Amino acid sequence: WGSPRSCPVPQGPHPPPSPLSFPLTVTSEQIEHLHRRFKQLSRDQLTIRKENFDSIPDLEFNPIRGKIVHAFFDKRNLRPESDGLADEINFEDFLTIMSYFRPIEMNMDEEQLDRFRKEKLKFLFHMYDSDHDGKITLQEYRNVVEELLSGNPHLEKESARSIADGAMMEAASICVGQMGPDQVYEGITFEDFLKMWQGIDIETKMHVRFLNMEPIAHCY
Repeated sequence: WGSPRSCPVPQGPHPPPSPLSFPLTVTSEQIEHLHRRFKQLSRDQLTIRKENFDSIPDLEFNPIRGKIVHAFFDKRNLRPESDGLADEINFEDFLTIMSYFRPIEMNMDEEQLDRFRKEKLKFLFHMYDSDHDGKITLQEYRNVVEELLSGNPHLEKESARSIADGAMMEAASICVGQMGPDQVYEGITFEDFLKMWQGIDIETKMHVRFLNMEPIAHCY
């Protein structure tokens, strides 16, 4: 699946995907590669726990490291109609999560591409929706923006909050339209999230560089 980079979180006015509900076409070589990676992470055990991710150098300094690791154990990303967090994941679960990062296949038709895109965006939506209530609230949005920008020494926390607040106002205008003075925008639903990402190329932007084979080989 190419050279993995961490999930992007959009900035500015735009917001930052079950067993496999879209076709997962991988070669035996790709599965073998991921199985080797899984064994490295699990230290040859049958399952991976959160602490196994501590040995990934590229992930150590990622500002949204916690959310990336959390996504691997979020049951919403593993099985339909599931919720909560798994204590550990097996290789099948690992493949399920990694499928969200696979690139577009040239033979996909429009229906498959649309489903493929929605699955990726659902995965990203879950990273924002930390309380699993189906909405990205202003505070959840603030948390992600503040984490994302935490490595910038020239940006104060209040500035990060202003960026998040402005993006949420933009979301309300896009998804609800003109709001009355007494109206309160409760949060971004997944339907809203789809609207906000319209025209943005998510299909080729979701990579996971931190799952490369080479860096972790030096840790053992």
